Amino acid sequence: MFENANILTTLEEQIDQRHSALIIVDVQNDFVHPDGHIAKSSIKHWDDMTLIPAMLENTGRFLEVARRFDVLTVFVQMIGDQKYQSPPWIARQRRTGSKGGSCLEGTWGADFYGDIRPNGRDREIVVPKHRYSAFWGTRLEQILHSHNIKTLLMAGDATNGCVESTTRDAFCADFYVVTLADCCGDFDQTRHEMSLRKMDQAYGFVTDSTKVEGLWKHSILVTGR
Repeated sequence: MFENANILTTLEEQIDQRHSALIIVDVQNDFVHPDGHIAKSSIKHWDDMTLIPAMLENTGRFLEVARRFDVLTVFVQMIGDQKYQSPPWIARQRRTGSKGGSCLEGTWGADFYGDIRPNGRDREIVVPKHRYSAFWGTRLEQILHSHNIKTLLMAGDATNGCVESTTRDAFCADFYVVTLADCCGDFDQTRHEMSLRKMDQAYGFVTDSTKVEGLWKHSILVTGR
């Protein structure tokens, strides 16, 4: 049994910058750039890019906030080469009308978008993945435990896809999860909203990045740390 004193109940307790990590999921050219794979492919139910610019702006801004507070940041990078795929994965692509071929290793499409990328500091780590969840078949959990991380601050795309899949696995791996709604984007407004509602109901707090930044600033003013 856990002592009640060890359970972090409030948002302020969970997002303490000393034990939190910012997880930026799949902010890559093929997914979010106007010249990327998704924008050019016009895949049914994946053709609405209207949520993406705000997600990019907010994520870029909050990345700088995380750097100022020396928060561990993990850049999750989807690599989609066929050698990493499977029959069920390819069958899903065919069913949805996707031809695959996005985020191929070493290409511009797989690269991170703009300045939302590691800057070389020790507290920024890249984790490649080949499935929706950043936990599946990766070293993410090991990295988080090595840094004594308790809480994941989720950002990136797509909200109901790789962000939610990673959130579910994080919660099941006994991490606190806080989803930064304004730093997440999807390619369908309804899908985005439903995913945020589900994550709020089942996995952890859903808030916005300015709220987290404000709590961090307040913590420093009150405690000096």
